[in-house]
Amino acid sequence: MIHARTQHPNAPLTPEGRRRMVRCVLEQRWTIEATAERFQVDAKTVTKWRDRFRAEGETGLLDRSSRPRRSPNRTGDGKCRRVLELRDKRRWGADRIAFEVGVAPSTVQRILNEAGCGRLDQGDRAAVIRYVRDRPGELIHVDVKKIAAIPPGGGWRIHGRGGAPTTSGAGYRFIHTALDDRTRIIYSEIHNDERAVTAAGFWGRAVHYFAELGIDCERVITDNGSCYKARLWHQACAATGTAVKKTRPRRPQTNGKVERYHRTLLEEWAYIRPWTSETQRQAGYDHFCHFYNHHRPHGALGWSTPAATLGDNLPDEHN
Repeated sequence: MIHARTQHPNAPLTPEGRRRMVRCVLEQRWTIEATAERFQVDAKTVTKWRDRFRAEGETGLLDRSSRPRRSPNRTGDGKCRRVLELRDKRRWGADRIAFEVGVAPSTVQRILNEAGCGRLDQGDRAAVIRYVRDRPGELIHVDVKKIAAIPPGGGWRIHGRGGAPTTSGAGYRFIHTALDDRTRIIYSEIHNDERAVTAAGFWGRAVHYFAELGIDCERVITDNGSCYKARLWHQACAATGTAVKKTRPRRPQTNGKVERYHRTLLEEWAYIRPWTSETQRQAGYDHFCHFYNHHRPHGALGWSTPAATLGDNLPDEHN
């Protein structure tokens, strides 16, 4: 039996201590009472280990599992099969399955863990078809993320729900992001709106940024937001020689790479610390963008950074 903590090999009543105790009784002919007093244990304990040694030899002095031989209240095979069936067909969590089957959520989780499907990503799921473009610039993903602005002095994360200054007038900020499908390199800016004129200006600067890295933006894909349906947006893309593509309605997976970036920036920038002002958070975002491009390993890139994936296309100061 493996213990959470390793005992000292000469501690009382480890296998070695039991061996010494049994030796006193069987070899040195001590009485049960004298041996119990010598080892500061009950006489029944001495008798137990003596009898085990007589019956099993050295093996009898080892620890045994405390699991009972019989468990009348153990969950039946029928319920176990039902739990696994619901997991496989419905993809439900332990709480939902427990309600349906009529057992405790902890019992459901134990059944799932024993069957090797304790996590949803360990089950038999439909194959996910992923794609990546062959060359940088072949497809650029563009999208906008809306987040609440931070009032001067910080919001409720610093002052608490009751003591935070009023957010009236703080408004929102809009993060415009362009992401290269092949390398995952991003160019991003924070603006006060998501109007067409702002999106068009952003696109011009994004194309210039990618051009400095040796990336020619051939196509751009966006959702069907109003700023991307406007004439100004199409004119800006035409001016850079970039073909415009749109995602299918209600299909965010098509633009999933930039959507995934937005979730990453929320976890690793927007809410990673309590910011005291919008200016401070903006400065932090500039550093985050550099970190994302040049220092953050990316699982989809084999744990390389986007800059490393681009390789020789980087300017000299980043090589």
